[in-house]
Amino acid sequence: QIDDRGLKTPIDLLDNEKIRLGTGNDLEIYHNGSNSFIKDTGTGALAISGSQVSFDSSDSSEYMIKATENAAVELYYNGSKKLETNNDGIALSGDINLGSGTLFTNDNGKLRLGGSQDLEIYHNGTNSYLDNHTGHLAIRTNVGSDVGSNIYLQPHDNEDGIVIVHDGGVELYYDNSKKFSTINAGAYVTGSFGVGAATNPSH
Repeated sequence: QIDDRGLKTPIDLLDNEKIRLGTGNDLEIYHNGSNSFIKDTGTGALAISGSQVSFDSSDSSEYMIKATENAAVELYYNGSKKLETNNDGIALSGDINLGSGTLFTNDNGKLRLGGSQDLEIYHNGTNSYLDNHTGHLAIRTNVGSDVGSNIYLQPHDNEDGIVIVHDGGVELYYDNSKKFSTINAGAYVTGSFGVGAATNPSH
């Protein structure tokens, strides 16, 4: 009986010579002269098990991916952690660039902004909401630019409801027809003006 089954020398193989494991040679390990491969070619999946599994840089000085048992999966860029899973979902460090993609949520899923999630944007299945919980809510356009632009609140497509004109007045519309606007001297009304009326004075 041989008790010592350790190898006394390395196993040296040439390019494209493979270590093949399994009855059907299902697992291959080899180098093709340019790249190295661990290749599952047969039955089942390739499983890598461990209490902590990581993909490291070539000199083992930095993590690229680290997965810890009963804990997080972490993704790194140049040794700096950028994304990790947690009990609530994921945590990010840095920016998100969607390119031409789209960010989706289900009904009542919220985009929450601020250290205390003070601003919420969501749809509840019936209506859409922009909720601010702390301080004032400012809607601004072309911030930091010398080019002025207007702000439009439109109830339907290109139908105006409220228009805030850069360096100008505030305009109020009825069925896309301007009825009230502020001017330098005060305000201007188109049509009837009722005070204390319970209904539209035109009715």
